[in-house]
Amino acid sequence: MVASSASVSNEHLAVPRRVLVVSPGWVGDALMSMPALQLFREQHPETEVSVLAKSGLLPLWEMHAVAQHRLALAGTFSTVMRLWRGRYLTAYLFPNSVRSALLPWLAAVPGRVGLAGHWRRGLLTRVVTPPTEETRRHQAWEYAAILSPVLGTSALPALHIEPPAAARGATAQCAMDWPRPLIGILPGAARGPAKRWPAECFAEVAKSLREQTSGSIVVMGSVDDAETCARVAAGVGLGARNLAGATNLPEWAAWLALCDMVICNDSGGMHLAAAVGTPVVAIFGLTDPTRTGPLGQSCRLMQHSGTKARAVLRDSREATAALAAVSVSEVLAAARELMQGGERHA
Repeated sequence: MVASSASVSNEHLAVPRRVLVVSPGWVGDALMSMPALQLFREQHPETEVSVLAKSGLLPLWEMHAVAQHRLALAGTFSTVMRLWRGRYLTAYLFPNSVRSALLPWLAAVPGRVGLAGHWRRGLLTRVVTPPTEETRRHQAWEYAAILSPVLGTSALPALHIEPPAAARGATAQCAMDWPRPLIGILPGAARGPAKRWPAECFAEVAKSLREQTSGSIVVMGSVDDAETCARVAAGVGLGARNLAGATNLPEWAAWLALCDMVICNDSGGMHLAAAVGTPVVAIFGLTDPTRTGPLGQSCRLMQHSGTKARAVLRDSREATAALAAVSVSEVLAAARELMQGGERHA
């Protein structure tokens, strides 16, 4: 059950065209990959698309109406057997890992397309070169390059996901009596201090906005962000609700969609807020927003670093200093501008 790079067999041509997309493993990366897949579906509506993702990300892909099938990544043998039974013509590999290429190789998927990645060239039938044009610096264009030449040079569509109706209804019911506007605060980020604006700064901004608007502050994050979120909520005091660790992914998306604005770090939550159409103020340290910035249409990016990188070390002093250089007054001004403009995109 090992594939070669030979032409597609008659057996595969006899079934409807089916392709597999291997999802990135992080919320933000998965969201950045979605516009390219939207364009693929627009141009090839007859093709069946299956997305293979970590089980924790399946609810995210269920909020994105592109793939007809969503498969949970499991053990190697069970996943390979499921892919083999799917009889896919091509696997588009969004992650750069060896395993993402090995699984469709073992499952005898004839076409396997992706970036060179880590020690996996021999597992691919087509190695993709990332785009070099200045207008295509964003990571979303890397995913488009993996799907090309089927996409050509078309512009990428706007990203949008839809939280499930049950989560939207429960969220709206819970917040029915909360004073508006609802201002979401996301003080966490996966890379620790190197991507986290100081918690006390978030608290100061949130408290000022609550006092100025008489609204409600909704502090959100994962279980890992609970301590930071608790500090922010305590710093705000009256009018702050702390939901850290209390929501699953669809519920989190629904809360972000309900908010009138979100203030956050460069994080998966930032991408999720932008994807549901909520205006975002995002604070960056060293990471490059031209490559991994939010894809929403109402975003303000705050950054003072001349040096930019795709990734930073968790304990990077330079990154921490760059974050601290963004002032509370600047973030407040950007937040007020967004709220006054009433910019929101469905």
